[in-house]
Amino acid sequence: MKPIKNAILFAVVLLASSFAPHERIYPETIDWDTHFRGNPDPNSNFAAVTSTIWQYGYRSTIRGNTLQLDFNFLGGVDANKSWVKRERIRNKSASKQLLNHEQGHVYINFFLLKKGEYILKNQGYTVQNYKRLVEKTAKDISKFYNDMQKRYDVETKHGSDLEAQQKWNDFFESELKDL
Repeated sequence: MKPIKNAILFAVVLLASSFAPHERIYPETIDWDTHFRGNPDPNSNFAAVTSTIWQYGYRSTIRGNTLQLDFNFLGGVDANKSWVKRERIRNKSASKQLLNHEQGHVYINFFLLKKGEYILKNQGYTVQNYKRLVEKTAKDISKFYNDMQKRYDVETKHGSDLEAQQKWNDFFESELKDL
């Protein structure tokens, strides 16, 4: 009787674990001291710049007509190229507002990382097309999110249009829930 109880218990645990929420991955939360160590551009009109990274790589294995692709991805903030002109920040409120805007750039980069990873890993590759398709897809994904970065700055006026910034903040929150 004991082996049957153990088998049933094992089946229940296995079934329950398949419905357990998966660990969620969130983008890094930036701060001035950790993520903005670069030297400010004295010729720039901006008070801060967030430099982000998105890199991918893959290893292919071909056996006969069977293709195996193993991808790896890297994304985040390049702290040595990101900078802030602290003298341009008047008070804590202005600092919080500007940092919130810069966090938006991190979110967009995170979407690039996660959605780019999903798209690249789940395409239909063949031995004949994989090199060209990986390169084209990565280029298209990168362009889409680079254009989004530019649109974000234009629409929010680099964070100074608070109404537009709030619309983007709502978009970020909605997208993060989906990941």
